[in-house]
Amino acid sequence: MTRYIIIRTIWIFIIISIILTLNFTLLKLAPEYPPTEKNDRSIYFARQVSDGYMTERVERNPLIYNAIYNNELIRPRNAEWVNEDDQYRVYEPISIANQYFSWVENIVTDWNWGYSTRVQVNVPVFDVLKSRMGVTLRLNLIALFFYIPIGFALGILAALKKNSVTDNVISLGVMIFISIPSFVMMTLLLMLFGYTLDWLPTQFPSADLVGSIQFTGLILPVLGLSFGSIAGLTRLTRAELTEVLTSEFLLLARTKGLTRTQSVIRHAMRNSMVPLVPSVIGSFVSLLSGSVIIELIYGIPGTGRIYIRALTKNSYDYNLLLGTTAFYTIIGLFAVLLVDLSYGIVDPRIRMGARK
Repeated sequence: MTRYIIIRTIWIFIIISIILTLNFTLLKLAPEYPPTEKNDRSIYFARQVSDGYMTERVERNPLIYNAIYNNELIRPRNAEWVNEDDQYRVYEPISIANQYFSWVENIVTDWNWGYSTRVQVNVPVFDVLKSRMGVTLRLNLIALFFYIPIGFALGILAALKKNSVTDNVISLGVMIFISIPSFVMMTLLLMLFGYTLDWLPTQFPSADLVGSIQFTGLILPVLGLSFGSIAGLTRLTRAELTEVLTSEFLLLARTKGLTRTQSVIRHAMRNSMVPLVPSVIGSFVSLLSGSVIIELIYGIPGTGRIYIRALTKNSYDYNLLLGTTAFYTIIGLFAVLLVDLSYGIVDPRIRMGARK
């Protein structure tokens, strides 16, 4: 097991490196949008030079200066005024390959993922993310612990009442809610309970507000994230438990004197948990991806909202995009590792990485 974990961890870092390398290259090929304000622009270019992404030179040739000034020569793409004494300070990007090696060196030596250039100018990327991670993780963990017992309970009830009215009603609800995307459900809930009935806040409450609004402000986003997950877990639980209930070993347990309740609790539930527990862990990643749009709809100050903001045209913040991508990638890949390890925890007969 230890050998398996070590090998999988190594592969995780390899995959993370490949994903971030591709993202870095693609983002660097996209157009750059330096800040427009003079102070922010100066900070931006100075940071590009210090991080090893650009070179700096001062153009003092009066012929070139006058040609640029009179629009007789194309102005360099990244150039800004130094003063009015006939000179330009010109910043020129180095090759993407050299930028990439500078970026890797900054991360390995100083854990420097760069600085935000548009969202929060000159603030380290992970400082920006740290201020938002708490909100995102809290929202998704609350949704996780909310839908798990409900999904299990409805799935067990549907399996025990198979082909009854109860089962048909639950199955119909599963078909409906599993077909509706989380952001659509969030919009419907917001329109109904926020605007029409005016029962719940229409925007995520600010951190400086106190009282019950901090609780009521979580209800709509948690429900928006949970309905689809409840439907998916209910369907999976019903399918797995139904299959186990019709198996021969459960019939043998009944013939040996166990009651239906005892056979379900001792044998049926335990065997059906093997595929269910990993699916619950994996669904956490789906919640995170779904919360990106919900954060934007409900005004939640989480990582998803700043990720969308960093992608906005003319506000391109590639350092923040790379840091956010790393955050979601790391969580997703380690969640996959936990899924694989959970098989052995639920069923000790399963050994990860065991040789034949």
